Amino acid sequence: MIGIILALFTAFTWGLSMVLIRKKLNESNYFLATVTVTIIGNIILWPIALICTNLKNVNLQGISFFIIAGVLAPGMTRLFYFKGMEALGVSINASIYATYPLHTSILAVLLLDEIVPTKNWGGVILILIGVMLIERSLGRSKTEPKMICKKVLLLPLLATLTNASSWLIRKKALIICNEPLLGVAIGYSVSLLLYIFLLIPYNRWYFINFRKGLRQFWKPSILQIAGWILSFYALNYEKVSIVTPIIDTEPLFILFFAHLYLKGRERLSFRITIGTVLIVIGIMLVSIR
Repeated sequence: MIGIILALFTAFTWGLSMVLIRKKLNESNYFLATVTVTIIGNIILWPIALICTNLKNVNLQGISFFIIAGVLAPGMTRLFYFKGMEALGVSINASIYATYPLHTSILAVLLLDEIVPTKNWGGVILILIGVMLIERSLGRSKTEPKMICKKVLLLPLLATLTNASSWLIRKKALIICNEPLLGVAIGYSVSLLLYIFLLIPYNRWYFINFRKGLRQFWKPSILQIAGWILSFYALNYEKVSIVTPIIDTEPLFILFFAHLYLKGRERLSFRITIGTVLIVIGIMLVSIR
């Protein structure tokens, strides 16, 4: 029960943070948001992790798994997700990204030899219908670009794959090294190194405007940190197949907060709303064991 409650709070904090980030993206860009959130996370998380971590539980194998998981998520996942949110809008992007527990289940079958009951595939049908409804809504919103390249849909889809893989590796890391706060901190540090590496071919514009990014994104940064800590502890208490679908209720919180904060900017059409609900219900069915 504790893991389920923590997972629900994770969905709540992440949903609110995504809407607050989207609210500022018109004045900024996805990469500045990504770097800002990651830098603030490192500044806050490492002192807490160093104080709270029991060094007796730390081992090289566990740290290695935390590093790999961190590269995948939040590292690569955050880049794909924020860029997709900038191109597609928060509601559409989040609804497609909501399929990541499906990918997690598929990977669990292939890599962990888990068996998914036949009755669960009814959830797959609901997911496909939901995604189709969302795709048919592309380009019809008055507040979004009239022409949206279908290739942009790859961004949230890539985010689902990297995130799904990260959940499996993260669970393995927690079994070997039961230190959630250390795992979150390592994930943020690896992500920051990844973003710095990506910045090398470009100019220093993003760093010059970090002060602007701090003003714009400090609130969602705090929410992101809280969500990651909650998700690690939820995963520590519960199985991946239980935690991921519960956290996947995030789009419902996004729809709610988008209606409050993004009026006139995000058009929450009937198709998008129904599509989101179908995806969430479908993933819940797929994840039932």
